[in-house]
Amino acid sequence: MAEQRVAVKDLKLNEPVTSFFQVRNPQRRLRKTGEPFLTLVLADGTGELPAVLWEDVEGVGEQIREGDLVKVQGMVGSYQGELQLTIQRLRVARDGEAALADFLPTTEADVPWMLAFLHETIHGFTNEPLKRLLTRIFEDEGFRGAFAAAPAAKELHHAYLGGLLEHTVSVVKLCDAIAAHYGGTVNRDLLLASAILHDVGKIYELTWERGFDYSDAGRLLGHITQGVLFVEEQIEQIPDFPPGLRMELLHNILSHHGEYEWGSPRRPKTVEAMILHAVENLDGKINLFLKLATHHPDPYREGWTVFHRSFERPLFFGEPDASLETPTP
Repeated sequence: MAEQRVAVKDLKLNEPVTSFFQVRNPQRRLRKTGEPFLTLVLADGTGELPAVLWEDVEGVGEQIREGDLVKVQGMVGSYQGELQLTIQRLRVARDGEAALADFLPTTEADVPWMLAFLHETIHGFTNEPLKRLLTRIFEDEGFRGAFAAAPAAKELHHAYLGGLLEHTVSVVKLCDAIAAHYGGTVNRDLLLASAILHDVGKIYELTWERGFDYSDAGRLLGHITQGVLFVEEQIEQIPDFPPGLRMELLHNILSHHGEYEWGSPRRPKTVEAMILHAVENLDGKINLFLKLATHHPDPYREGWTVFHRSFERPLFFGEPDASLETPTP
């Protein structure tokens, strides 16, 4: 029987902890004296916490690998304004002590409902070539299972099982609202088909069996290239698919990151591509904001997150301190 665990989200400053976690990004480092120490991230389905092991690095520290389940005893402290666990004892979990599935973060949204939502969206297309293309793709049980399980990223936005599906549904909803706002200036079916397929390459870019990482193809090609190759292959199976529609659909996928410095092979050049980029970017940032507010609050400054490199600033999610307002004369 698995022992009771303490969740990462429940860890508090200056409190001792003894529990099981999954290891991520273990790195052996050297102090100025030349003695080794180990830095790693301890994670479960509720979040992750940086940790450091100062002693016995040549022993147990050498046995720890990415994705291992470990039992840890230590004290929660802080480093550079963020919680950090100083490990006193560490060992690899024995068989039956902990289950890997309990340590991977998972969407809290309803997966069957989200798949049904995409099915209904596709079924409602009036553009028959796009309807045939998307129907063919999602009728494949293997594809549908991977699309429902995959994270949307290794560590940033929607970085949890089901994250790709959740992100996709959110982007489709937002795109649909914007298409309705602008009316006939937007090709709704093309925009929504692009929204559904824009990150389809993530199922090939990422792996999620023991944790979230990049596949060899993901590192060499990236999800945008893999997505375009996949969609082109599927289009070839649709008789008489319009060449112009093919070009616009592929352009939207190619340009959804928006800027060259953000890894986009093309910049958006159609109204649908511009909307898709803006919405995709917005949804990713809001999801990351909520993740930081929930899992990475500043332990010394209530209502603020810790500094995050993606935003290059801490973020505010609390209530302003009324005592700092300028008094009325």
